[in-house]
Amino acid sequence: MSATVDKELDRSIKTINEANDDSFQKISRPVKTVLYEGLQEKDVGITEFTTSVPGISGILKHRLSDFQVNEIALDGTVVRLSSRTVPEKEAEDTTLKDVIDETGLCEKYSKDIEELVELHSTKSIEINVDGLTKEQRKSIHNFLKFKYGAKVSTNTKKDDQDKQFIVIRLSTLVKNERQTWPKSRPEYLHFALHKCNMDTTNVVSILSKQLRVKVNTIKHAGTKDKRGNTTQMLSVRKLNANNVAKLNARNIWTGNYIYKDSTLKLGDLKGNRFRIVLRNIKGNDEEVSNAIEMLKIHGFINYYGLQRFGSSVVSPTYVVGKSLACGNCEEAIEHILKPRPLESAFENDTDRARSVWWKTRDPKLALKQLSKKNYTVEAKIIRSLAFNGPKAYVNAFQIIPRNLVLLYLHSYQSLMWNKIVSQRIQKFGLKPIVGDLVFKDNESKEVPVEVIDGEENKEDEEEEEEEEIDVNNVKFPEVETISEENLSKYTIFDVVYPLPGCDVSYPDNEIGKWYIDLLAKDDLTSEKLSKKNKLFSLKGTYRCIVSKAEDLVWATINHNDLNDDLLLSDIEVLENKQPFISVLDGSFKSLSIEFSLRPSNYATMVVRQITKQDTSSHTQASLCKISNNNKRDTPSIKEEENSSKKIKLDVPTED
Repeated sequence: MSATVDKELDRSIKTINEANDDSFQKISRPVKTVLYEGLQEKDVGITEFTTSVPGISGILKHRLSDFQVNEIALDGTVVRLSSRTVPEKEAEDTTLKDVIDETGLCEKYSKDIEELVELHSTKSIEINVDGLTKEQRKSIHNFLKFKYGAKVSTNTKKDDQDKQFIVIRLSTLVKNERQTWPKSRPEYLHFALHKCNMDTTNVVSILSKQLRVKVNTIKHAGTKDKRGNTTQMLSVRKLNANNVAKLNARNIWTGNYIYKDSTLKLGDLKGNRFRIVLRNIKGNDEEVSNAIEMLKIHGFINYYGLQRFGSSVVSPTYVVGKSLACGNCEEAIEHILKPRPLESAFENDTDRARSVWWKTRDPKLALKQLSKKNYTVEAKIIRSLAFNGPKAYVNAFQIIPRNLVLLYLHSYQSLMWNKIVSQRIQKFGLKPIVGDLVFKDNESKEVPVEVIDGEENKEDEEEEEEEEIDVNNVKFPEVETISEENLSKYTIFDVVYPLPGCDVSYPDNEIGKWYIDLLAKDDLTSEKLSKKNKLFSLKGTYRCIVSKAEDLVWATINHNDLNDDLLLSDIEVLENKQPFISVLDGSFKSLSIEFSLRPSNYATMVVRQITKQDTSSHTQASLCKISNNNKRDTPSIKEEENSSKKIKLDVPTED
């Protein structure tokens, strides 16, 4: 590594540390170590546990199939992909052959019509219907309207020889879809989406392109982890199930089609059901049982997981968030566009654009490095600066989807929340104290800042975005302060702490002062978090400091290959794949654990409580490396070097 790069990395780590409060953990590890290892839990305030029971060491997310997530609907049912057939009546209605088979035209024209719609052709298709009855011609018109809606227009004409033709064109006008949608059918199609190793936003973008509908018409209750197999419900207005069923996209499956009178909204879920495998665990069944029983009783600290803070060490999302909270858009852009040496294995156009901008501060020169299909935050900012001027910093953030701006601001709030909670537990333990806050009706009415298990560090979204729940537009549940008189009626599970904001109450005790002091370190107050520009304003919200995993079940599995498939996904169950059967005296022992969490709780924090180990990708990669080395001879120096180079590429991550 060159002296220049070393110097730049030192400067980057200094910047990160300056964003932290002096009284809390700083990133003090050697620069090169930090770069290769990435952020660790202690760097973002995650330091405490609810029990001192020894952990059951294990590897998290070694295989994609080791992390299975199923959404829990508002009625409490677990969403699973259990059927891929369309409703029977619709299947009959939407087959061109069934509608006009007697005309003999289906084989000749159906492919042409499909291509017309798919390719957005300006040509027209003429179907010779001379000799057909009026009813037969009408059935063709009705079918085309039913199948393609406003995408095509049809009319009947006669040629010079008085022969009749139905002319089909790609519609250039937006027609009222209510005219073609069956009156007896509810407007919204709901369907289960099962995906593998893809984030929800990316899948929605793919669906919108293939179904030719706008991104924001495809609704979901919450985004799900990228790395793993996940199932959730989606809804779209006035779209036939048959069209969705014909989708052909890798790692995406749909099913369980049903029509309803209302659409899904972000937050319309009760929680998520997780099925997780921890591989190569250390401990006998009694020790595992003890660790899990302690988890059931004492719960886990409800930290914001590492996923919340982005994947960059040079510019974590909370550093950008602090700049935005302070009203310094120029500094925020500096952090976002700062070069990130060695953070990616292969240079791409975003890296090149960052480098050019950093050296020249000329967005037009940087813009030349970007492809037209680059929709990263960096690309959006550079395009805005090139168009509006190199100092039009506020404008740059106004063209970024609001949920990405909130990502940075919420990351800053989350870092402060993690730190406050850790210090509070270090000093006062896991019991309520006078001055703590609880919801007034003592019910769990936590307002989610996000409705995901962690995949909020996405900085490469498409142009059209699904809005995140914005707490500026959410009515908070009321809180009250614990007094000496009612202290005995509460447990630690009732206590909620605020994320800093202009419209929250702070604990009426010593901890309330910690919030004030922590904000003051950044020259901020609660009042200053309210901005005239609502894009950067933070009201704050409340979050339970300790939570529980519900309906928890577990089992140990013995197997001979570290890479054995130990969990079945929904699609594998649907295809009747047989589950893995534990083998006697297997070389490895793994833990299968299943539990439910409320929205915004992180499954990685449950795993952390069981294993008592850091959940960072580097730690997991190191455990995997140790497991592999135990099964073979000591690797050569060459192998060691290659392994270290792969750490940032191959290890499991939660985007």
